[in-house]
Amino acid sequence: MKLLTWDTTLTPERLLSILKGDLTESDESVRKGLYIKILNWFPWHEVRSMVPPDKLNEVLADDVIQGLFPRDLRDKYRYVKSLL
Repeated sequence: MKLLTWDTTLTPERLLSILKGDLTESDESVRKGLYIKILNWFPWHEVRSMVPPDKLNEVLADDVIQGLFPRDLRDKYRYVKSLL
């Protein structure tokens, strides 16, 4: 979680609770940014171990995928989404 918290004031514990779905309305943009970071920085097998299975659809939402860089990574995760 340290890799995900370097640019935020949120604690790793709070980010974990956001990943698990304990959201307030103000956490929605944090959640999206967290998902983008996870997909940008980690290989798919690690993403699957970090994110609960019932949250994979949220992680692979169109607005999250659109935030990925570079474009090839977006295409990769669009393909993963189509397989799931």
